[in-house]
Amino acid sequence: MIAVFLAYPLVDTFILSFQEVVTLGIQGEKRWVGLANYEAVLTDPLFWRSAKNTIIFSFGMLVIPLFLGLGLAMVINRGIKGKSSLRALIFVPVVVPIVVAGIVFSWILSPNGLLNWGLTAVGLIERPIRFLNSIELSLPSVMLMVVWKRTGYYMVILLAGLQGLPNDVYEAAKIMGKSRWAMFRYITLPLLKPAILIVVVLGIIDSLRAFAHVYVMTGGGPSNASEILSTHFYKVAFSYFNFGKGAAYGFILFGMALVLSVIAIKLSGGSEI
Repeated sequence: MIAVFLAYPLVDTFILSFQEVVTLGIQGEKRWVGLANYEAVLTDPLFWRSAKNTIIFSFGMLVIPLFLGLGLAMVINRGIKGKSSLRALIFVPVVVPIVVAGIVFSWILSPNGLLNWGLTAVGLIERPIRFLNSIELSLPSVMLMVVWKRTGYYMVILLAGLQGLPNDVYEAAKIMGKSRWAMFRYITLPLLKPAILIVVVLGIIDSLRAFAHVYVMTGGGPSNASEILSTHFYKVAFSYFNFGKGAAYGFILFGMALVLSVIAIKLSGGSEI
Protein backbone atom coordinates (compact mmCIF):
# COMPACT_ATOMS: atom_id res chain seq x y z
CA MET A 1 0.00 0.00 0.00
CA ILE A 2 2.75 2.43 0.96
CA ALA A 3 4.81 1.54 -2.13
CA VAL A 4 1.86 1.97 -4.51
CA PHE A 5 0.26 5.10 -3.05
CA LEU A 6 3.24 6.94 -1.55
CA ALA A 7 6.68 5.72 -2.63
CA TYR A 8 6.01 5.32 -6.36
CA PRO A 9 4.26 8.71 -6.84
CA LEU A 10 7.00 10.42 -4.83
CA VAL A 11 9.83 8.91 -6.90
CA ASP A 12 7.98 9.43 -10.18
CA THR A 13 7.29 13.09 -9.36
CA PHE A 14 10.93 13.61 -8.39
CA ILE A 15 12.02 12.24 -11.77
CA LEU A 16 9.39 14.42 -13.47
CA SER A 17 10.90 17.52 -11.86
CA PHE A 18 13.95 17.04 -14.15
CA GLN A 19 11.81 16.60 -17.27
CA GLU A 20 9.56 18.60 -19.55
CA VAL A 21 6.24 17.11 -20.66
CA VAL A 22 6.07 17.67 -24.41
CA THR A 23 2.76 15.90 -25.11
CA LEU A 24 -0.02 15.03 -22.67
CA GLY A 25 -1.58 11.64 -22.08
CA ILE A 26 -0.62 8.33 -20.45
CA GLN A 27 2.05 7.75 -23.09
CA GLY A 28 2.97 11.45 -23.25
CA GLU A 29 6.40 12.36 -24.51
CA LYS A 30 8.92 13.71 -22.00
CA ARG A 31 12.44 15.04 -22.40
CA TRP A 32 15.18 15.66 -19.85
CA VAL A 33 15.93 19.28 -19.01
CA GLY A 34 18.13 18.79 -15.95
CA LEU A 35 17.83 21.59 -13.37
CA ALA A 36 16.02 23.92 -15.77
CA ASN A 37 12.69 23.46 -13.96
CA TYR A 38 14.22 24.35 -10.59
CA GLU A 39 15.95 27.36 -12.14
CA ALA A 40 12.65 28.47 -13.68
CA VAL A 41 10.91 28.26 -10.30
CA LEU A 42 13.60 30.13 -8.39
CA THR A 43 13.82 32.90 -11.00
CA ASP A 44 10.04 33.32 -11.21
CA PRO A 45 9.03 36.66 -9.55
CA LEU A 46 5.67 35.14 -8.61
CA PHE A 47 7.46 32.42 -6.63
CA TRP A 48 9.08 35.01 -4.38
CA ARG A 49 5.90 37.04 -4.07
CA SER A 50 4.02 33.88 -3.15
CA ALA A 51 6.76 33.00 -0.64
CA LYS A 52 6.39 36.43 0.99
CA ASN A 53 2.61 36.01 1.15
CA THR A 54 3.07 32.52 2.63
CA ILE A 55 5.22 33.95 5.44
CA ILE A 56 2.49 36.50 6.20
CA PHE A 57 -0.17 33.79 5.89
CA SER A 58 1.76 31.68 8.41
CA PHE A 59 0.89 34.20 11.11
CA GLY A 60 -2.76 33.38 10.50
CA MET A 61 -2.03 29.68 10.27
CA LEU A 62 0.35 29.36 13.23
CA VAL A 63 1.35 32.36 15.32
CA ILE A 64 -2.01 34.00 16.05
CA PRO A 65 -3.93 30.72 16.66
CA LEU A 66 -1.04 29.49 18.84
CA PHE A 67 -1.27 32.44 21.21
CA LEU A 68 -5.08 32.44 21.20
CA GLY A 69 -5.20 28.67 21.67
CA LEU A 70 -2.74 28.82 24.56
CA GLY A 71 -4.74 31.56 26.27
CA LEU A 72 -8.02 29.69 25.86
CA ALA A 73 -6.45 26.41 27.00
CA MET A 74 -5.19 28.07 30.19
CA VAL A 75 -8.60 29.63 30.87
CA ILE A 76 -10.41 26.31 30.40
CA ASN A 77 -7.77 24.42 32.40
CA ARG A 78 -8.44 26.64 35.43
CA GLY A 79 -11.85 25.00 35.84
CA ILE A 80 -14.29 27.75 34.88
CA LYS A 81 -18.04 27.13 34.78
CA GLY A 82 -19.31 25.49 31.62
CA LYS A 83 -15.81 24.62 30.44
CA SER A 84 -17.03 21.54 28.54
CA SER A 85 -19.53 23.60 26.53
CA LEU A 86 -16.95 26.33 25.92
CA ARG A 87 -14.37 23.80 24.74
CA ALA A 88 -16.89 22.22 22.35
CA LEU A 89 -17.94 25.64 21.04
CA ILE A 90 -14.36 26.68 20.33
CA PHE A 91 -13.62 23.34 18.66
CA VAL A 92 -16.65 23.46 16.30
CA PRO A 93 -14.81 25.43 13.55
CA VAL A 94 -12.19 22.65 13.34
CA VAL A 95 -14.74 20.10 12.10
CA VAL A 96 -16.27 22.48 9.54
CA PRO A 97 -14.94 21.51 6.06
CA ILE A 98 -12.49 24.10 4.76
CA VAL A 99 -14.49 24.65 1.57
CA VAL A 100 -17.66 25.32 3.58
CA ALA A 101 -15.78 27.71 5.88
CA GLY A 102 -14.32 29.53 2.87
CA ILE A 103 -17.73 29.93 1.22
CA VAL A 104 -19.35 31.17 4.45
CA PHE A 105 -16.59 33.73 5.07
CA SER A 106 -16.74 34.82 1.43
CA TRP A 107 -20.40 35.63 1.98
CA ILE A 108 -19.73 37.36 5.32
CA LEU A 109 -16.98 39.53 3.78
CA SER A 110 -18.77 40.28 0.50
CA PRO A 111 -20.01 43.84 -0.21
CA ASN A 112 -23.55 42.72 0.69
CA GLY A 113 -22.40 40.45 3.50
CA LEU A 114 -22.91 40.42 7.23
CA LEU A 115 -19.74 42.31 8.17
CA ASN A 116 -20.37 45.24 5.81
CA TRP A 117 -23.99 45.34 6.96
CA GLY A 118 -22.92 45.53 10.61
CA LEU A 119 -20.25 48.18 10.02
CA THR A 120 -22.71 50.27 8.03
CA ALA A 121 -25.43 49.85 10.65
CA VAL A 122 -23.24 51.24 13.46
CA GLY A 123 -21.97 54.07 11.27
CA LEU A 124 -18.32 53.01 11.00
CA ILE A 125 -18.38 53.00 7.18
CA GLU A 126 -20.50 54.80 4.61
CA ARG A 127 -20.17 52.30 1.76
CA PRO A 128 -19.30 48.61 1.65
CA ILE A 129 -15.65 47.52 1.75
CA ARG A 130 -14.58 44.98 -0.88
CA PHE A 131 -12.48 42.86 1.46
CA LEU A 132 -11.78 40.02 -0.96
CA ASN A 133 -11.18 42.28 -3.97
CA SER A 134 -8.71 44.57 -2.23
CA ILE A 135 -4.97 44.20 -2.74
CA GLU A 136 -4.37 45.25 0.88
CA LEU A 137 -7.23 43.35 2.55
CA SER A 138 -7.61 40.10 0.57
CA LEU A 139 -4.87 38.14 2.36
CA PRO A 140 -5.80 39.41 5.88
CA SER A 141 -9.42 38.45 5.10
CA VAL A 142 -8.38 34.86 4.38
CA MET A 143 -6.24 34.89 7.54
CA LEU A 144 -9.33 35.86 9.55
CA MET A 145 -11.05 32.65 8.44
CA VAL A 146 -7.89 30.61 9.14
CA VAL A 147 -7.57 32.00 12.69
CA TRP A 148 -11.23 31.15 13.34
CA LYS A 149 -10.70 27.60 12.08
CA ARG A 150 -7.28 26.76 13.59
CA THR A 151 -7.51 28.20 17.11
CA GLY A 152 -9.67 25.39 18.48
CA TYR A 153 -7.35 22.74 17.02
CA TYR A 154 -4.29 24.17 18.75
CA MET A 155 -6.27 24.77 21.93
CA VAL A 156 -7.12 21.06 22.25
CA ILE A 157 -3.47 20.03 21.79
CA LEU A 158 -2.23 22.59 24.32
CA LEU A 159 -5.05 21.81 26.76
CA ALA A 160 -4.06 18.13 26.71
CA GLY A 161 -0.49 19.20 27.48
CA LEU A 162 -1.63 21.44 30.35
CA GLN A 163 -3.76 18.69 31.90
CA GLY A 164 -0.72 16.41 31.95
CA LEU A 165 1.46 18.81 33.96
CA PRO A 166 2.23 17.73 37.56
CA ASN A 167 0.34 19.67 40.27
CA ASP A 168 3.04 19.20 42.93
CA VAL A 169 5.39 21.54 41.04
CA TYR A 170 2.82 24.34 41.17
CA GLU A 171 2.07 23.68 44.84
CA ALA A 172 5.77 23.95 45.64
CA ALA A 173 5.94 27.23 43.70
CA LYS A 174 2.96 28.63 45.63
CA ILE A 175 4.61 27.74 48.94
CA MET A 176 7.71 29.63 47.76
CA GLY A 177 5.54 32.66 47.02
CA LYS A 178 5.98 32.68 43.25
CA SER A 179 3.63 34.86 41.19
CA ARG A 180 1.32 33.57 38.48
CA TRP A 181 3.58 35.07 35.81
CA ALA A 182 6.67 33.42 37.32
CA MET A 183 4.92 30.04 37.39
CA PHE A 184 3.78 30.47 33.80
CA ARG A 185 7.24 31.50 32.58
CA TYR A 186 9.41 29.07 34.53
CA ILE A 187 7.08 26.07 34.96
CA THR A 188 4.22 26.02 32.44
CA LEU A 189 6.10 27.04 29.31
CA PRO A 190 9.10 24.70 29.79
CA LEU A 191 6.90 21.72 30.66
CA LEU A 192 4.52 22.52 27.82
CA LYS A 193 7.32 22.61 25.23
CA PRO A 194 6.52 19.19 23.65
CA ALA A 195 2.91 20.24 22.97
CA ILE A 196 4.00 23.65 21.65
CA LEU A 197 6.56 21.94 19.41
CA ILE A 198 3.88 19.70 17.93
CA VAL A 199 1.74 22.77 17.19
CA VAL A 200 4.67 24.63 15.60
CA VAL A 201 5.68 21.72 13.35
CA LEU A 202 2.07 21.09 12.28
CA GLY A 203 1.61 24.81 11.66
CA ILE A 204 4.72 25.05 9.47
CA ILE A 205 3.70 22.04 7.38
CA ASP A 206 0.06 23.15 7.08
CA SER A 207 0.97 26.74 6.14
CA LEU A 208 3.13 25.52 3.26
CA ARG A 209 0.57 23.07 1.93
CA ALA A 210 -2.52 25.21 2.60
CA PHE A 211 -4.52 25.52 -0.60
CA ALA A 212 -8.31 25.57 -0.30
CA HIS A 213 -8.16 28.38 2.29
CA VAL A 214 -7.01 30.86 -0.36
CA TYR A 215 -8.34 29.20 -3.51
CA VAL A 216 -11.97 29.14 -2.36
CA MET A 217 -12.04 32.72 -1.08
CA THR A 218 -9.84 34.71 -3.49
CA GLY A 219 -8.22 32.30 -5.95
CA GLY A 220 -4.94 34.09 -5.23
CA GLY A 221 -6.21 37.46 -6.45
CA PRO A 222 -6.59 40.26 -6.97
CA SER A 223 -3.37 40.73 -8.97
CA ASN A 224 -1.74 37.85 -7.04
CA ALA A 225 -2.10 39.86 -3.81
CA SER A 226 -3.18 36.75 -1.88
CA GLU A 227 -1.25 34.18 -3.91
CA ILE A 228 0.59 31.69 -1.70
CA LEU A 229 3.05 28.98 -2.67
CA SER A 230 0.54 26.15 -2.91
CA THR A 231 -1.99 28.05 -5.06
CA HIS A 232 0.73 29.20 -7.44
CA PHE A 233 2.07 25.63 -7.55
CA TYR A 234 -1.41 24.38 -8.48
CA LYS A 235 -1.77 26.94 -11.29
CA VAL A 236 1.67 26.14 -12.71
CA ALA A 237 0.95 22.40 -12.83
CA PHE A 238 -2.78 22.16 -13.55
CA SER A 239 -3.77 25.48 -15.13
CA TYR A 240 -0.70 26.09 -17.27
CA PHE A 241 0.00 22.32 -17.68
CA ASN A 242 3.70 22.81 -16.93
CA PHE A 243 4.00 19.52 -15.06
CA GLY A 244 7.80 19.45 -14.92
CA LYS A 245 8.00 22.89 -13.35
CA GLY A 246 5.08 21.96 -11.09
CA ALA A 247 6.92 18.85 -9.89
CA ALA A 248 10.00 20.97 -9.14
CA TYR A 249 7.76 23.39 -7.28
CA GLY A 250 6.37 20.53 -5.19
CA PHE A 251 9.80 19.31 -4.14
CA ILE A 252 10.92 22.84 -3.28
CA LEU A 253 7.87 23.11 -1.00
CA PHE A 254 8.69 19.71 0.50
CA GLY A 255 12.28 20.83 1.16
CA MET A 256 11.14 24.08 2.76
CA ALA A 257 8.72 22.25 5.07
CA LEU A 258 11.40 19.74 6.04
CA VAL A 259 14.08 22.36 6.74
CA LEU A 260 11.78 24.65 8.73
CA SER A 261 10.45 21.72 10.79
CA VAL A 262 13.97 20.51 11.61
CA ILE A 263 15.01 24.06 12.58
CA ALA A 264 11.97 24.37 14.86
CA ILE A 265 12.79 21.06 16.56
CA LYS A 266 16.48 21.92 16.93
CA LEU A 267 15.80 25.40 18.35
CA SER A 268 13.45 23.90 20.93
CA GLY A 269 15.93 21.21 21.87
CA GLY A 270 13.02 18.97 21.03
CA SER A 271 13.98 15.39 21.67
CA GLU A 272 10.79 14.99 23.76
CA ILE A 273 8.65 14.02 20.75
